[in-house]
Amino acid sequence: MNTSFFLSSSVARSRGSSRSMALLWAMQLTASLGRLHSFHAGIPPPMNLYCTIVPRKKLGVCNTFQKNYASWSETSHRKRALAAGFVHTQSHCRRKIGIHPECSSYTTLRCSSDSTDNNTKLQHPINNVAIIGGGLAGLSVAYHLLELRQTRYIDNQGASVAYNPLHITIYDKSKVGEGGASAVAGGLQHPFSPKGKLIHFGIEALEQSNRLVQSAMKHQPSCLIKPHLYRIALSEANVKQLQDAAINYPQIATWMSKEEMHDLLGAETMGGLKLGGGCQVIDVPLYLEGLWEACEAQANEFNGSISWEQREINGDCFNAQVFQNDHDVVILAAGAGIVHDKMLPDRDDGIILPIQLVRGQAIVMDLPRENNAALTNEALLCGKYVSPLQSIQRKNDNEQTEAEARQFVVGATHEFHSTKLDESQVIEELKNRSYPFVPHLWDRGVVKSIIAGVRMQSNRGKFGRMPIIGRPETSHENDKINKWIFAGLSSRGLIYHGLFSRWLADAVLRNDEKILHQHFEEFDWWKQKR
Repeated sequence: MNTSFFLSSSVARSRGSSRSMALLWAMQLTASLGRLHSFHAGIPPPMNLYCTIVPRKKLGVCNTFQKNYASWSETSHRKRALAAGFVHTQSHCRRKIGIHPECSSYTTLRCSSDSTDNNTKLQHPINNVAIIGGGLAGLSVAYHLLELRQTRYIDNQGASVAYNPLHITIYDKSKVGEGGASAVAGGLQHPFSPKGKLIHFGIEALEQSNRLVQSAMKHQPSCLIKPHLYRIALSEANVKQLQDAAINYPQIATWMSKEEMHDLLGAETMGGLKLGGGCQVIDVPLYLEGLWEACEAQANEFNGSISWEQREINGDCFNAQVFQNDHDVVILAAGAGIVHDKMLPDRDDGIILPIQLVRGQAIVMDLPRENNAALTNEALLCGKYVSPLQSIQRKNDNEQTEAEARQFVVGATHEFHSTKLDESQVIEELKNRSYPFVPHLWDRGVVKSIIAGVRMQSNRGKFGRMPIIGRPETSHENDKINKWIFAGLSSRGLIYHGLFSRWLADAVLRNDEKILHQHFEEFDWWKQKR
């Protein structure tokens, strides 16, 4: 399949002072579109993508082109071609923007995709999907399945067809936003490691997570607590690391001196970063509720369906004939529940999931209203984290609502042993690590509760701790379910859930795990033998 788009020479040359610079920019754009065509449009990338630079005088005066040209100039470079409608078949593009058929003064660039014919054709349409787990992983993949389902794909005869409506069932032990590790997540969304290094796919992941947050905010606007957060330097070496991050990524990271941090926190530090530009603080339970409502809205709009069944799922369920018959695909997104409930069969060939189960406990603290003024209402990363939550409300004597107390969450422990820390041990550990930066909270605040969850943490590899995504292999002949897995998000659930769930949804809908290679060449790192 070939796809072409046309680029006015005046647009191209606006990116460079010479024709050679215009050609270089067009080459870069063509290569980028080859990668982004599938990602943004949700359809297989073309076999060949052509960028044709057309002399401005050869363009017609079609109103559609004038509108598209303005849109081209205003939108960000990653979305220009698709947002402006320039990606069409060659004949359609000529007709759409009014290019004279006899015009031959074109400069055409060609970019070949790595995709194959097999990757553009779906042999077994997916109509009914079961998702086990309704946390960050499960809800985000449900959202992208519904979103990408609305695009048109190529059938086995080469025709463009739309699928039947998609029907999704999410199975979870708890109600939306109430169970699992996702429901007790700290909510600090950013793309940096503790040393200030950008994590793999960090910027792309931040963009996709923010896109989901925006969708959820249409239904639960209060899920966004803060549009920024702060990371405190903990050593001289860390100062240099964070300063380098501010230099390398000024669009999201700003260095703050120790004096500036003192004015903000009222505590002595070595300085730190202000993270913005999409880095933010999320009320995760509210966000999950909003994302669920966004999924419902998408399903209703396109005559599909999505339902939530509150029940336990274990390995025995997969052997039930009725479960196999009801769903074309089962996606395991239950985190630690995949291990606890034995959703994957034991293996005898040495292949296991490269993960650890980590318990995390955090403290919810109330700061009474009379003690509020002395404590900043900001989210901090300081080895542990301190993050504001929604205020507790009460009625005053005049029946007006006012804040009775501000709530903060301080977390989290990292417990690898089977016996969890008791309340006093949790308080001691978290207080020791965070007291220097928020002394007023510990001196005047009251411990309200302790929340806990168990995360599935992937082993560290070439790209750090990456999610587990793809088709789990099985040696059991009776296991005939079309099964996929999305797990191992651990403490990077907020930053990674949007990007990886979109990739997975793309592969699931086309029933082809090879699609994941186009997005992340080493996605199957977790299938290595011990």
